[in-house]
Amino acid sequence: MIRLFRIRMNRMDLAIPVWFWVVGGIFSLLTVLGNGLVMYLIISRKRLHSTINWFLFSLAAADFSVGFLCFSFLAGRYDPSNKCVAEAIRWLFLDLSMTNLCALTIDRYMAIATPLKYTAFKAKGRHLSLISAAWIIPLAFHFVPFTVVCYLNSHIVLKICHAIWLFVYKLPSCLLLITACSRTLYITHRQNKRQRILLSQLLFNGFAFDDMKNSGSQGRATTFSKAFGIIVAIFFICYAIDIARLFCFTFHCISDIPTDLVHTQRLLFICNSAFNPFIYSNMKQDIRKEVKLFFQIRSATRELNLG
Repeated sequence: MIRLFRIRMNRMDLAIPVWFWVVGGIFSLLTVLGNGLVMYLIISRKRLHSTINWFLFSLAAADFSVGFLCFSFLAGRYDPSNKCVAEAIRWLFLDLSMTNLCALTIDRYMAIATPLKYTAFKAKGRHLSLISAAWIIPLAFHFVPFTVVCYLNSHIVLKICHAIWLFVYKLPSCLLLITACSRTLYITHRQNKRQRILLSQLLFNGFAFDDMKNSGSQGRATTFSKAFGIIVAIFFICYAIDIARLFCFTFHCISDIPTDLVHTQRLLFICNSAFNPFIYSNMKQDIRKEVKLFFQIRSATRELNLG
C-alpha cells in the first residue's frame, strides 16, 4: 500500500504543470525576500528588540525556511529513501510555521487577557521557552515519526500515525488558534469600546488632552490585533485543504485525490508564508517605520552613487 502511495506521489510530482512552477517560484521569492527583510530589521535595529518582535522573528524564520526549502525539495529527484527524508524536512518547516503562529497566538492572548501575569511571564524570560517549544514540538511529533514510518514501510503504522497527527497535533493547534484569536479580538474590541466611552466623557468635561495622547498605544494594539486576526484567517484558508486531506486519508473518505487539489495545497502553503511579513510590516507601526527607513536609505544611497 505504501509502495503504491509512493509511486502515485512520484507520478504526481512528474506531472506538475508549468503554471505551478511559475506561481510557486514567484511566491517563494516573495516569501524569502519579505521574511528575510523582517528578520534582518529585527536583528539589526535595537528599537525592534521587543518580546512580540522576537515571536515575529521566529515566525519569519520558519516562513523563510518554507520559501527557501519546501519548493526546492519539490523540484528535486530522489531515490525512495532520500525522498522520505526530503518529504519529512518539507513537512517539518510547514509545521514550524504553524507552531510558531500558535506561540504568537498564546503570547498575544496572555498580553491582552492577563496583562499582569504577562509582565511576570516576560520578566522571567519564559517567552524564550515558548519559542523553543514551537521549534521542538514539530521535530518530535512529526519529523522523527514521519521518517521512521517511511522506513518501516507499514500501512498500519502509517494509518495510526496519521490519526495521531490529526487528533493530537493538527486539530488541537487549529482549535487553539481559533479560540485564542477570537478571544483576543473580543477582548481588544471590548477594551476599545470602554476607551472610547471614557474619552468621550473626558472630552465632555474638558480633561481629555493627556488621555488622547496616551490612547495612541491602545490604537496601535488594536491595529496589530487586526493584523493578527488576518494572519490567522489566512492560515486557515491555506491549511484547510491539508486538514481535509489528512482527515480523508485517515478515514478513507475518498480513494484518490485530484492532482490539481494537491498542487493548490502546495501553493497555499507558500502563499501563507509569503503573506505574513507583508501584513505585519504594514500594520505593526515600529516595523513599518523601519521598513520605510530601510528603503529610503537604499534609495538615497543609489542616488548618491548615480550622482
